[in-house]
Amino acid sequence: MSALYKPYIPKTTAVAASTPVTEFDILKASHKFLRDGADDEASTSWNDQLAQKYYDSLYREFAICDLKHYKSGNFSLHWRTETKVLSGTGETTCANARCPEHSASSTPLTTLELPFSYEEHGQRKEALVKVVLCSKCVRKIMWKRKYEKRKEDEGAEAETGESDKIEKHEDRNIKSRSRSKDVERDDIDDDRYHPRRRRSSRSRSPRAHKRNRGASPTLLQTRNSS
Repeated sequence: MSALYKPYIPKTTAVAASTPVTEFDILKASHKFLRDGADDEASTSWNDQLAQKYYDSLYREFAICDLKHYKSGNFSLHWRTETKVLSGTGETTCANARCPEHSASSTPLTTLELPFSYEEHGQRKEALVKVVLCSKCVRKIMWKRKYEKRKEDEGAEAETGESDKIEKHEDRNIKSRSRSKDVERDDIDDDRYHPRRRRSSRSRSPRAHKRNRGASPTLLQTRNSS
């Protein structure tokens, strides 16, 4: 009986299949934007040799860019393949992959050398990369720098305006104080050098007037003559 017994295995149970690794996955894991001699000497594994072979097939005179997030100051770059070099893409056309002038350009182009900062395999790196852009994409790639410069200028103007207001207010206070001091000094000088005179009354008292009325003409004449 034991020989006829078979354990029950449900049909839903399946062996997890391993995901195959393609060359594209290897290139994404091992690719470097720029390589030097030290990287060539360290390329001992098959993955590194594959990434090095692909890197050697790229043309690194001009780059292709993506300006989707240009307002944040971030953009992506990649080198041109042989097909793009033969077609003139990124050299005789705009290098922005999202630009209508990317496939065929009918407007003047400008060559720029961009300072490109990026992080690769946990390391911060920098490089100068040449790109060819149309006038519209040049404004896009310079947008954040001009925006920050305009904000700095507005902040500096606001600070200058506030300081000017404070200085004007202080100047007014100083002038008002000096004017009040001048007025007080003038009053003191007038009192010191120009004393007030008493006004003498020319009107005669009523008693003298009555005495004169009662006096004789001869006495009045004598008094007047005296």
